[in-house]
Amino acid sequence: MWVKTRLKVPFFLLLCCVVFYATGFASSWVNRSSDAVQLAYLPHGDEEYTSSGQLQISTRGAEKLLINAPSNLGGSINLRVWEEDRCLVEFECWARANTEKKAKDFVDLVDLNLDREEDLIQLTLFAPRPAPWEGANYGIRANLDIFIPEDFILKTTTVGFDLDIRGPLAKVDIDSKYGTVLVSDVSDDTRIGGPYNKVNLEDIRGDLKVNTTYNSIYARNVDTKKGKAFFKTVYGKIDLEDIRGQIEVETIYSPIYALGVSLLGGINKIQTVYSKIDLELEEIEDSELYVKNTYGNVNISFPKDISARLTLTVDRGGKIHTTGFLVTPTVLKKTRLEGICGEGESKIEVDIDGIGKILLEGR
Repeated sequence: MWVKTRLKVPFFLLLCCVVFYATGFASSWVNRSSDAVQLAYLPHGDEEYTSSGQLQISTRGAEKLLINAPSNLGGSINLRVWEEDRCLVEFECWARANTEKKAKDFVDLVDLNLDREEDLIQLTLFAPRPAPWEGANYGIRANLDIFIPEDFILKTTTVGFDLDIRGPLAKVDIDSKYGTVLVSDVSDDTRIGGPYNKVNLEDIRGDLKVNTTYNSIYARNVDTKKGKAFFKTVYGKIDLEDIRGQIEVETIYSPIYALGVSLLGGINKIQTVYSKIDLELEEIEDSELYVKNTYGNVNISFPKDISARLTLTVDRGGKIHTTGFLVTPTVLKKTRLEGICGEGESKIEVDIDGIGKILLEGR
């Protein structure tokens, strides 16, 4: 059975509570207000209009939250966990136009719906397509503050929204374009995809997949729990810190920094072009590591008692330098070094196409 809560943005100065009991769930919307504010002599004489309100619904027996927003409406979504058995949504819609009436008309076209079926709670933003603010020098923005119980499964689909998601949550699946994505405290599985996103992650457990373009990725305190962490962007820096597990890292024309990395098995890859790679290994255990660059340097540091087989290759004009650890060479050429450190339990291959320098340093 569906339990639905619907908020129509044009209502203002109205307080309404709807409470019903069917399957033990209740929903309501309250505290709705709106106001128009004339900007202080902006060059084009714009005016603003804002409408706000609340939605809530019971979460007893629910475990998933799905958030959808139209592609012609941007804004921000902030999600936090709390101890109550309900989902609370605080909503504000803001518009700017050349007249107060037009700004209000824009806000009136935006709708918000909160409903539920079995274990799924769905929050949906609506806007007409095409919308009158598209292609014009106007502005509209929806801002949502959402509160749910911990350990929910979250899935979002947005365009032009900045997302700030803070757990603890069980799983997170984000499909976003043209936004900033901040996610922290996920216990099982995290997936973030879509172009032009700046991604910032912290305290992530389980499998992790991040795929974006033309922006940076930062991740800290990630433990894949015998799974894999995948980071990919283009024309964006990748900055990793305190990573445990199997990793695959790829960008182009931008650097990769990976500090405090523990590789605990499987095949691991790190790759960029025309930039540099700085990698600090805390440990490498029964793992294969492949590092590739084109016309850029590769610097790798690791414990001096490392147990690995090394293969280091550069093109003519490149350099290979090792320091601070013992290696027994099996192949030693100007552009290639093969050797064994300790028992050779893991494998490290570094390859630079074009001119570049490989530096391996024990500590």
